[in-house]
Amino acid sequence: MKIQENIKKRVSVRTYTGEPLGEEHTALIKQYISQLQAPFGISARAELISVQSDGKPIKLGTYGWIKGAGEFLVMIYEDAPFAETAAAYMFEQAVLSCTDLDLGTCWIGGSFSRSDFKKQVTLKSNEKLKIVSPVGYASDRKRFLEKYIVRAEKNHTRKPFGELFFDKDFNSPLTETTAGIFLQPLEMVRLAPSANNKQEWRALLKDKMLHFYKKPYPMFDAIDMGIALCHFELTCKELDIEGQFEVLKDYPVNNELKYVISWRLP
Repeated sequence: MKIQENIKKRVSVRTYTGEPLGEEHTALIKQYISQLQAPFGISARAELISVQSDGKPIKLGTYGWIKGAGEFLVMIYEDAPFAETAAAYMFEQAVLSCTDLDLGTCWIGGSFSRSDFKKQVTLKSNEKLKIVSPVGYASDRKRFLEKYIVRAEKNHTRKPFGELFFDKDFNSPLTETTAGIFLQPLEMVRLAPSANNKQEWRALLKDKMLHFYKKPYPMFDAIDMGIALCHFELTCKELDIEGQFEVLKDYPVNNELKYVISWRLP
């Protein structure tokens, strides 16, 4: 799977043809998600569920936000520190794999009936289900609601590079020149989807280390960070940039941002 190509290609799809996934697509998705593992020692998984069981329709409420989807991916994770970030990292891999198959997806966190979806999966006592995504064939005809959402969220716009990433201190924007080997990985972070397209993550390049931070955003800041970290590390791997994530005890402090994790070069 070509990571950067799929990151650039992926868009949020809310209107589908209503056609169920073909057997080949279903098999490929199930095979891929079965081998996914969340990072940072967290237990999480993605499951593919259908809106039909034994030929009978199943109600999976998305409050009108999604139309015509025949299947959904669901994100299930243990209730533990850093779990939402790790689970979102894993789930974005599943989403990108669907993009690679030319299938539509859309991250949904606050506009679906959790009780409806929980009836279709088996959750352990310490597990949560907070995110779902439709998976299917995108319709050529967008509804007025979808067009409105895209305009309202400015779905195809992203903040400038220097507004998100900083060089040595938080007063000096990182440029495409000073970013060095991190230019492409950070550009893929810039393109990451986030709740209401807020892009509340930030990164500071200092002493050959990248420090990742987030602005507090109720409910979804940890999830948005997981997507961003996924884009960053997978792009590093694609470009053969060595390094690893590490949570530091001593890191540059910013009173407006919460430190999350750092990337250390070898």
